[in-house]
Amino acid sequence: MQSIKNFFERNQKGIVIISFILLFCIGLVNFSFIFVVNATSNDECLWEPKKISKDSVAIYFEKVKINGVTWKAGIRDGDQLIAINKIKLKDIWQAQRILNKYNTGEFALYTIKQGDKLIDTKVEIKKLIQIAQFAFMLMAQIWLVIGFVVLMARPNGYIQRLFYKISAAYIILFTSLYFLGTSKDLNPLLFVVLDYVWTIGGFFASFLILRFFWSFPKPFKFAEKKWVKNFLRLAPVILIIAAYIVRHIFVYPYSGFNTISLAIIGIINLLILIALIVGLISLYINYFRIKNKIERKPIYIILVAYTIGILSLLYTNLVAPAISDTVFNSPEYYTPILMMALIPVAFGYSIFRYQLMDVSIVVKNAIIYGAATITVASAYFLVIYLLGQGISQAIGTQYQGIIAGIIFIIFALVFQSTKDRFQNFLTEKFYPEQFAHQKVLVKFSNEVTSIVGLENILDKTFDTFTSALRINNFGIMVRDQNNGDLKVVRSKGMTNTDLRVNQSAIYSFVQQKSSLSKLPVIEREDFPAVFKEKSSVLEENEIYTIVPMIIKTKIVGLLLFGLKHSGAQFSHEDTELLNAVASQAAISIENARLYEAEKQKISIERDLDLARKIQQSLLPSGIPKINRLDICGQMIPAMQVGGDYYDLIKLSDSKIFVVVGDVSGKGLSASLYMAKLQTMIQLACTPDKTPKQILVEINKRLYESLERSWFVTMTLALFDSSANTVKFCRAGHMPLITANNGSIDSYKSRGIGIGLESGSIFESSLVEEEVQFKSGQIFAFFSDGITEAMNEVNELFGEDKLSELLRNKSNKTSSEVMNDIWKSLTLFRGRAEQNDDMTMVLVKVI
Repeated sequence: MQSIKNFFERNQKGIVIISFILLFCIGLVNFSFIFVVNATSNDECLWEPKKISKDSVAIYFEKVKINGVTWKAGIRDGDQLIAINKIKLKDIWQAQRILNKYNTGEFALYTIKQGDKLIDTKVEIKKLIQIAQFAFMLMAQIWLVIGFVVLMARPNGYIQRLFYKISAAYIILFTSLYFLGTSKDLNPLLFVVLDYVWTIGGFFASFLILRFFWSFPKPFKFAEKKWVKNFLRLAPVILIIAAYIVRHIFVYPYSGFNTISLAIIGIINLLILIALIVGLISLYINYFRIKNKIERKPIYIILVAYTIGILSLLYTNLVAPAISDTVFNSPEYYTPILMMALIPVAFGYSIFRYQLMDVSIVVKNAIIYGAATITVASAYFLVIYLLGQGISQAIGTQYQGIIAGIIFIIFALVFQSTKDRFQNFLTEKFYPEQFAHQKVLVKFSNEVTSIVGLENILDKTFDTFTSALRINNFGIMVRDQNNGDLKVVRSKGMTNTDLRVNQSAIYSFVQQKSSLSKLPVIEREDFPAVFKEKSSVLEENEIYTIVPMIIKTKIVGLLLFGLKHSGAQFSHEDTELLNAVASQAAISIENARLYEAEKQKISIERDLDLARKIQQSLLPSGIPKINRLDICGQMIPAMQVGGDYYDLIKLSDSKIFVVVGDVSGKGLSASLYMAKLQTMIQLACTPDKTPKQILVEINKRLYESLERSWFVTMTLALFDSSANTVKFCRAGHMPLITANNGSIDSYKSRGIGIGLESGSIFESSLVEEEVQFKSGQIFAFFSDGITEAMNEVNELFGEDKLSELLRNKSNKTSSEVMNDIWKSLTLFRGRAEQNDDMTMVLVKVI
């Protein structure tokens, strides 16, 4: 389905041309039926059918024109028509078909009944053209030609398509002419096919008229509602299906074009009349909605012609029958219906004269620039010819070929530059607004590349379109760095700027246009498909054209345009220039963002470098010497600075505090908290305090200064080599692991992190433990960066592996054991990046 749609989109203009040729030919055939095939034979009277039995109808003469052809044949009102050319008549349709076979001036033999007498008399036959059919067909054919030019100017335009479809529907409707007088001679299958075709055109015509005049020149809000749109699309389909069902029951089983068919035509004519009147009323309302006199002028011309056309239609249907005998006796009373053709003529004049629907620019460009090019080319050829002749006469004809070649090369080089300058001159004189736009936008494209800073670029873009080009409704939307949505950052004349748009639908639209080699410009008729429910907000802000700012396949933002200062919508030629400017603006905006990102990256790197320096400065500069204890500590920082911290605070030759902590969060803030924590720890670690008392004191001091989303986990241990004991308390930190030859113990005493609670709950959660140690025993304090280290398949290193590395290491020093652990970790991780600091302190009892 999508491939078929893409085919039609890609070959739009070719399809339009083919459809126009086909419809135009059908229109010519329709005219031939009106003037030749279906020219009604007229005997200047009225036939009145009267039912005399179930299967029998008598035909009586009424309103016989005095001194008319029937009068001269001796026929009077009230006489009965029995037969024509000795063919006994069953109904008036049969009589008319027989009569239609005669040409003008020929005589038909009537068998009539006057009183009780049967009389044969010859009646001269005249031909009557159906003026109403001719008027509507003329209107449709003119509308088709104008609609073709309109649609070729803007094949994707919603209004342009509707305008063209109206003429197509009318021409298809008038294929019903093929049935009048010929249905008996048609092949049954062809009869059904043609019957289906004209019914489609008939029912669609009225609803297309409504859709057009509810959108032109400005759309009505109620017509934008979903249920109204669905009604206008579905109603003709439902009526067509209903008409088909009725035909299959009452028409197709019987031969001919009967009263049911005429009733359906009557319904279609009524719907079209109602649609035309509603369209006129809608145009009047729209005319008075337009405040600008310049915008009103072309609509006024259409309105006058439309009013005259509708009045002529009403006159023909209501007044003419009342003041004349019949159309057969007084056809001149029905000729005002021809004024219906003024409607498309007025449209054509307004379109070409006042640039409605972007058509006049296309036509004027073709005429003016084409004439200019031909003029310049002719002048150059004339000069070259005269110059060549002069040189040939001066130096001889033997060099004429060489001279011609040289002059042709000079012509090719000079002609292009002269033609371009001449076209620029014509643009300035004939299209001052377009020339001014072009000049301003070219200047903007040259200047925007040298502007530094996103805000400055946005300001320059905004000022260019609002001040220099004097656009009253304009907006700029750029990508939100947080969620990727497009948001309004600059606006003028927009009453509702609370607008955020997801990029996905726009990206799909741009990709589709790109695949069709078309500009990715979003016109108002595309809004519902691209922006869904947000389209009403754009229409409320009187936005008509949206040009995406694209760099490669990335949507940087959107430029939202209302109408030009002149009140006209941006044409296809305008959007080509706007698209080029949008691309240049996109590059500048993206460069500005990259510059800001690089600047921010440098700032972050500077902060990280400072954080690393702070973190390293907090670590012990050396390992204190404690009797009977072999101590080793090390921290391996990750690329992104974390909050790991360890400290060794010596109290005496036999006593030392070992501290391992982890501040939640990363970066400079975590480093600053670590610095603050170290100061507090070093001041609090005195000989008279236990680890629990110190942690309770630290929590009270740190709680008020920590942000609520931050906390610190910590293990604090006091080693006393003289008493062979270690007291330790854990505040939400990793467990303490001890290795005594082959046995492993893990201490996971209770305790919550520092900073999570202000006092009593924190204190009651802490459990302080004291254990005896022996010679050869190893105590391991570590951060979660070790046990949660991951390899390439996202497996954790875990406590079990760490415990195994500590087992049976009594014969090694603490430094040797730590080196084994680091080597094992490195081997385990492989190529996986280190995502957290890894900190460890080992204390081995000698």
